[in-house]
Amino acid sequence: METPAPLTIQKISLDVIYIAIADQVRTETQKQAKPIHVETLGVLFPDMKPEDIIAHLGAMIKVERYQDIKVQISASNAAYLYSENFISSADASEKIIAEETLTQIAARVRQDSEKRIKLTPLNALGEMFPDLELERVKRYSLAITEDNQYPDIRQVLGPTGLVYLYSASHMTETYARLLARVEANNPTALIVETVREESYVYPRPTKVALFYAPVFQLHDCPMEAIVQSVLARPEYSDIKKIDAPTGAVYLYSDWYMNPSFAERYVRWEEVEKANSQ
Repeated sequence: METPAPLTIQKISLDVIYIAIADQVRTETQKQAKPIHVETLGVLFPDMKPEDIIAHLGAMIKVERYQDIKVQISASNAAYLYSENFISSADASEKIIAEETLTQIAARVRQDSEKRIKLTPLNALGEMFPDLELERVKRYSLAITEDNQYPDIRQVLGPTGLVYLYSASHMTETYARLLARVEANNPTALIVETVREESYVYPRPTKVALFYAPVFQLHDCPMEAIVQSVLARPEYSDIKKIDAPTGAVYLYSDWYMNPSFAERYVRWEEVEKANSQ
């Protein structure tokens, strides 16, 4: 026996279309407490384009039993539907603005993380939305990290208190913290915090030559003078130095690493590992 073909627009009565749309909008509005994009109704009618659904809505909302179904057109010219049985017009407007703002923020953060290999400063996002109050944009930007629709968007706090966003799909948390330290443009703090993190996380001493890598942006800095300054300052008294037999210099934090372990690690890395190959 042949499987029946899907119903086409011509085979569906207007009443069936209206009932299906209204049921879906009411159910989703009640469940999500926010409007739904018109394109989400496409699963109900695979043969129907969004503009066709909108055309039906114009006639549908004139029918008394469907007058709770409302349509709002966003700033991006997208159509959203909701039932005012469950949310007000004002709430719907606010949630639509929030939804579209979050979508654009997520796109910007993902592009920065993937294409530019950089963090997205929270205080720079206001430039994207000149028609919104800056505090409102900041509120949305912080809320995005709690929204289940954007699980990859995370935030990291820089040493100076600035908040940055990044996409965990394109950048690790450790690398994001490193970039936040680089953004602070404080070579001494950058070196100290990196050494402490490596001593705590891995744990391992940090080879000073590592800081010549491009990501640290320290190639023009007097590295030897900075290291001496770190070792001399009382607030960095946990940072210790190891001079390897090869001439390489390592730093570690004795908050997190035992000195004998740190020395054994350096000896292995600089001497024994090469001899064992």
